[in-house]
Amino acid sequence: MNIQKYSVALLLACSFNVCHADKEDIQGLQPAVDHDWYIVKKDDTRHITTYAKNEDGKSIRSFKIEARIDASLATLAGVHFDVANIKKWYWETLESKLISKVSDTEYIYYMKFNTPLAPDRDVVIRATIEPFQDSHKYMMLRLRGEPSIMPVPDGVTRLTAFDIDIKLTPLVNGETQMDVQGYIDPSGGLPAWTVNMFQRQAPYATMLGLYRMVQKPEYARMKTPLAFRYSQ
Repeated sequence: MNIQKYSVALLLACSFNVCHADKEDIQGLQPAVDHDWYIVKKDDTRHITTYAKNEDGKSIRSFKIEARIDASLATLAGVHFDVANIKKWYWETLESKLISKVSDTEYIYYMKFNTPLAPDRDVVIRATIEPFQDSHKYMMLRLRGEPSIMPVPDGVTRLTAFDIDIKLTPLVNGETQMDVQGYIDPSGGLPAWTVNMFQRQAPYATMLGLYRMVQKPEYARMKTPLAFRYSQ
């Protein structure tokens, strides 16, 4: 595709996205007055609320998710630890694979993302687990991008930032409270307003994918030990 055709295609795609964005997305394109968290999407039926926030010195917004999920801590840990199948539920993920198991509470994995009308993005992530224990009754999964661990494939742009904390707290009724906070910078010169619109959509879409996964029998009724330790 030559530059002229690419520019036209990009303009049409951006126009399509803006025209079909919901009211919340359109509001999200406007600059925020302050740096407080504000609600992006509130789904009372599924118990999902997503937020965004402007950060000092950054053109890309941070995001936050609060969700109550009808699944056990073991089930949610099992879905997250099953790296090979993250691509089945994480937003626009083309590839996910385990690179190495450092210990039973640390591992490194790779993800590649579809980026419409631009080079695909990828990231190498170091995951560290703080298992559930009596002193703090939650599991924390910390995900940090480590760009230099492996070479960047041809035709792919590596994310310059991927920082996500996932806190999973079991509830007395068998459900689990999930609190996520993160910041992702896709790099590569994409306009900030385009990235911010994607990031407004991605957290909620990812949660819907996660909800589908926890209902699958292989996670809801796991019969094999998990690859990593989620509880002391």
